[in-house]
Amino acid sequence: MAKIGKSNPKFVVSFDADDVHLMLKFVYRFLIAIVILAGITEVVLRVKYGFCNSPLYVSDPDFEYIYAPNQDVKRFGQVLRTNSFSMRNDEIQPTDSLVILLIGDSVVNGGSLTDQDSIASTLLEKRFLKSFNKRVRVLNISAGSWGPDNIAAYLKKYGTFKAKLICLVTSSHDAFDIMSPQSPVGVDPGWPNKQYKVALYELWDRYRWIFFYYLDTLFLSPEPQKKEDKIAIVKPDVTDSAHVATDAKAVEDTVEAQRLNNAGIRKPGLIFNPGYEQIYEIAKAGNIPMFIYLHPEISEIDLGHFNDQGQQIIAFAKEKDIRLINEFQFGVSKTNYRKMDVVHFNSRGQEFLANNLYPLFLEYLNLHQ
Repeated sequence: MAKIGKSNPKFVVSFDADDVHLMLKFVYRFLIAIVILAGITEVVLRVKYGFCNSPLYVSDPDFEYIYAPNQDVKRFGQVLRTNSFSMRNDEIQPTDSLVILLIGDSVVNGGSLTDQDSIASTLLEKRFLKSFNKRVRVLNISAGSWGPDNIAAYLKKYGTFKAKLICLVTSSHDAFDIMSPQSPVGVDPGWPNKQYKVALYELWDRYRWIFFYYLDTLFLSPEPQKKEDKIAIVKPDVTDSAHVATDAKAVEDTVEAQRLNNAGIRKPGLIFNPGYEQIYEIAKAGNIPMFIYLHPEISEIDLGHFNDQGQQIIAFAKEKDIRLINEFQFGVSKTNYRKMDVVHFNSRGQEFLANNLYPLFLEYLNLHQ
């Protein structure tokens, strides 16, 4: 039992053997609890969420990176498979005679958060088979953060697979998303080239930003300041107060439109992505019909139209006489996007994309039900 000395004005605490034994017993139990908790967490992360079973990437000298070929993994409850050409498709067969290239970035790819059966390319293949009892291949050639120049380099390397149609799904930020000479594979945790050995370490190494995001958002962010009214600087005429209010609203709308225009993803490229023209030339050389499907970001939905980067893509398509499908015409909704995301579809959004593309593909393939 602890004893307090009285001979010294300062308290002196001493512990007998029983006290030390109790303290050590508490420490041991605490450490055992930590080990058990860590073990349970490790098992849950591996079994339920697929940690240490991530889709892997490979570097490529021509198009920077892509999913490693011939993978079949389950991550976050979603299945992800790739064929020998690193497409999110079943293997290509010599008998495949009707082929469509669905090319793009992570919007098309879906990543590990979208199940293989839920991505637009799979939905379209199944729909064609059900409607026509015919195997139509919709080859998913894509990777996260790819720009059109990555796609063009892939097509130059592997060809167009006897395609009857090319559909490029693109977004405004792709206009200046220029391919980097250095691959992030094996360097950036978001592009792993080998599996982690410990799930807890993978959780920290790849996803700690989520913890800090919520910490900053919920506890560290300052209280939002009350938004000041934007007042137009005009000399009001008391006889025409309606015009003053109209002018003030116009100024406020202009400021908000500029904010939304600049709110989207901005890539550091200094020139318009040359991949757009390269894909166009590949399609032209192979006499393959091609169209562009322009997909908006969340900020553009709020804006009501594509931002200045998207307008450059539209201008390019007009200059080259390439058909451009504006996704706004289908009534795109933010409910089709993932939570905490500005551009990627959820499963419902992938179905929305497939439904929009199906009649367009039918038109080009000249199939009739």
